[in-house]
Amino acid sequence: MTRPPISPVLEPFDVAVWLDADIPWVMRAIAEDGMPVLGYRSDGVPLLAVDEVRAWLRRPTLQDDET
Repeated sequence: MTRPPISPVLEPFDVAVWLDADIPWVMRAIAEDGMPVLGYRSDGVPLLAVDEVRAWLRRPTLQDDET
């Protein structure tokens, strides 16, 4: 994982670069896994807050409770 951009608000492309992922993964994470969206540009592109993405990445999962 690379360092996040200086901007506190990112577009999906920026999140993909930051997380070393592809844009379809980021879009699926938004649509299916609840990656939080701050809002949308006028053309419909989602905007994501760096702090919220960090919190989403650290969210607990069912596997975290397995011992």
